[in-house]
Amino acid sequence: MMAFFPILHEDELLYSILARYRVYSGNVSLKSTLDDIYGHRNVTAVMDLPSNINRIIANMPLGNHYDANELIQKHTLYPFYAAFIPPKRASEIKDYMKGDKGGSIYNKIGLMASSITLNEYFKFCPECLKEDRERFGELYWHRVHQIFGVFVCPKHKVLLQDSKIPVRGFNKHEYVAATVNNCNNSRGMTNITDDMLQKLNLIAQDIEALLNSEHENKEIEWFRDQYANILMEKGLANVNGKIKQKELLTSFVDYYGDKLLVLLQSYIDIHSDQNWLSDLVRRKNKTSHSIRHLLFIRFLGITINDLFNKKIEYKPFGEGPWPCLNVAATHYLKDAIVDVNIKHNADSKKPLGTFRCSCGFIYSRTGPDIKNDARYKISKVKVYGPIWEQKLKELAEKKLSLRETARQLNVDPATIKKYVDKLDIRTYWENRTVENIKDDKVRDVTVIDENNLQLKQNEWLSLKKKYPSKSRTELRKLNPALYSWLYRNCKEWMEKNSPIKQGPSSVTSRINWQERDNEILLRVTEVVEEIMNSEEKPERITISLVGSKLGIRSLIEKHLSKLPRTKKCLEENIESTKDFQIRRIEWAIKELKLQGKELKSWVIFRTAGIRTEYQGYLIQEVEERIR
Repeated sequence: MMAFFPILHEDELLYSILARYRVYSGNVSLKSTLDDIYGHRNVTAVMDLPSNINRIIANMPLGNHYDANELIQKHTLYPFYAAFIPPKRASEIKDYMKGDKGGSIYNKIGLMASSITLNEYFKFCPECLKEDRERFGELYWHRVHQIFGVFVCPKHKVLLQDSKIPVRGFNKHEYVAATVNNCNNSRGMTNITDDMLQKLNLIAQDIEALLNSEHENKEIEWFRDQYANILMEKGLANVNGKIKQKELLTSFVDYYGDKLLVLLQSYIDIHSDQNWLSDLVRRKNKTSHSIRHLLFIRFLGITINDLFNKKIEYKPFGEGPWPCLNVAATHYLKDAIVDVNIKHNADSKKPLGTFRCSCGFIYSRTGPDIKNDARYKISKVKVYGPIWEQKLKELAEKKLSLRETARQLNVDPATIKKYVDKLDIRTYWENRTVENIKDDKVRDVTVIDENNLQLKQNEWLSLKKKYPSKSRTELRKLNPALYSWLYRNCKEWMEKNSPIKQGPSSVTSRINWQERDNEILLRVTEVVEEIMNSEEKPERITISLVGSKLGIRSLIEKHLSKLPRTKKCLEENIESTKDFQIRRIEWAIKELKLQGKELKSWVIFRTAGIRTEYQGYLIQEVEERIR
């Protein structure tokens, strides 16, 4: 039995505590130390996952307040190695550590089958060493420093160094304490880039967080499902859960780089499907090393806490309920739909949601929904339902025109004709006369909201005033939707209030290119400013885009050399691919903040519409903007 037990330091290995006991006890013989601690001499000194812990508790001096679970959780590497294994097996390993089945622990936890090897020497942080000497007057082995994958001290962000003490010592019964003499080695890593150092620091912080967490163990399928749902959100798996292996592997390797993955014994050959990452995400009854889970978790942009405690679901159409888009229903646009069926669209490679309302209206939409207003859009109506059909019958009885009936039911005339035939509805417009048609035109104008008509007409007049030299065709190109609406609803007014068509001139006028250059320059400047200040999803500033928005694309592309000031302005403002991607990232961050959503890198990339192959070299740009 021990006459005393050392005070436990924060994050100290149980191995280190027992090594300090040996020093304080003054025992010359190793066997005497083992007798004190365990009550027998045939116990191996193990750094990471020791056994016989119940014996240690039983041999502590009277009045101690420690128990086996506390020593395992806070002073061994069990929380790290057992984090991703099933509950039953984790419980068995803990029992082995309390008992005398130390020889079975490595095999049970999967380390024997793992391709990842342990550290060769105990490691230390030079800064922690100084602090420990000043604070405690002694050194000790820190838990987190001994985990493979921790190359940087998570507290001081400096590279760790190897001590002179091997993890697997020459004498398997010997506990060796940390001292100034065995921790004066300057041997450590070299040739580490700033980017690698930054990533190694993040990995060390993740390992420390996992080591100090107390999450309940989950079945392997929990992690497979969590990963699959996140990959679906990132576009790296379809809605059926089938993972796009090549895209995933390429994106993952781009994120970390081969050099870092080799250092972490986690290299991936992207041309082979026989690799640890493919095993990690496939539905196999196989556990993976914790460091590899952590690498994948950081790549996905989620937290350890969310992975363990929050059921992640792929929701390409957001949270329900969803709005009914049946214009004939009294609950039109109200959130009345609770049933949505999501499938993978083989043609578009995107999720396809089918929404069913209790009123009988069924519609589908291709996702994912990027903007909030996307939930009010329809890709295809599958069933209109009895309420819509009844409304069609009522409108037919009112003797509205085909076009007005279609407008009120929010469909095209062909759909009205189809359902008129299907429901055998008699309509007055099926055999109408010329006079009927004239009446229709009058009726169509009268049913249009007068305020809306006035707004549309004023908008056209403003456009005409802003561009007095443009022809009717050029104005139409500037706002085709407005032109079509006015032409359809008030054709005579449009004829009177549009530029008069000019016949071909018999004399070719000489163009003043300097004057035209100055005129176009002002318009180009305005358009560029509008594009940059727009709150909508960014468009890349190109010569073609600017020309199209001004309705003079052909002129600019063919005669730009004659417009030197305009040319200079365009050259100063057109965006490279990377510049445009960064602007999209900044826009996405702003949008997510407005929506109150968490700023995760993968969500930002998805919102910005950045393709997977570009995300690797843009991740630093994202992280700098969300720090």
